[in-house]
Amino acid sequence: MGTTNDHKPVTLTMSLTYGVDDRLVRAVISVESGGDRWAWNPEPRYRWFWNVRTWQPFRPVTADEVKAKTPPPDFPTLAGDPDQEWWGQQASWGPMQVMGAVAREFGFRGRYLTELCDASGIGMEMGGRVLAARLKWANGDVDAALASYNGGPAGNEPGRAQKRNAAYVAKVRAALRA
Repeated sequence: MGTTNDHKPVTLTMSLTYGVDDRLVRAVISVESGGDRWAWNPEPRYRWFWNVRTWQPFRPVTADEVKAKTPPPDFPTLAGDPDQEWWGQQASWGPMQVMGAVAREFGFRGRYLTELCDASGIGMEMGGRVLAARLKWANGDVDAALASYNGGPAGNEPGRAQKRNAAYVAKVRAALRA
């Protein structure tokens, strides 16, 4: 396991590339994984999937498909078994805990989603892209961007007094002050 300071060279580069405050990125890393590049968290009821053949959202899945132990027959993969991609898209990966499906949406084309934990920093680079996009979506409203980074835009809109993921925002704000 590392610390958020272990990732500082990558977070500084991301800050310059995407215009996201380096301290904010390191606070997200602190909350999401404590700096552990091998962090992995499955979310088996996750419903957002990305089609790696068309690079568009995968069709809406049914409740039965979400509960199933295997992916739908039409779910594509870049390499290996479709199960790897299906379950990988339903997990968060690496120091910034980017969901596999979100990494695909933001352009990650690695053969396997486990590459998001690689020492090259690709997982953090994906997290930086997502965080920058959330900040743009939120018109610079950092709380809305953080809440949507963690839980998606619904219920976390800019200007909304109570964010659905308010507890997450508070944790990141506390990490920023530390």
